[in-house]
Amino acid sequence: MTSFDRLRPRPGPVTSSPLQAAVDAEGKRALFSSAADAAMPGIGSALVECSRCDERTVLSPMRALRASIPSLHLALRVGHGEDVHSIGVGDRAYPSYMRCPACNRPSWVRFTWQL
Repeated sequence: MTSFDRLRPRPGPVTSSPLQAAVDAEGKRALFSSAADAAMPGIGSALVECSRCDERTVLSPMRALRASIPSLHLALRVGHGEDVHSIGVGDRAYPSYMRCPACNRPSWVRFTWQL
């Protein structure tokens, strides 16, 4: 017969501290990014700014096309950064009526193609 004297005893029950129990959903990204970086559109994307919920959403070209159908565009904003030009009828602050991708409700938005 063999004895079990060479086996180490098991440690006691593992208790987690409150710091380990909390899970950071953002991870390291929250440490190295800001809210302004999250909504910086790239060339070829679309920026949607909602008048109802005041959210800015950056969409890929295909997703922007899907989001803009059906919609009403009195003017189309084209540009990048501070150099944005409005092409269309009238001079409204929010010239497009469509479903906002952030709040998912129909509202007046600024729809800007980033070129």
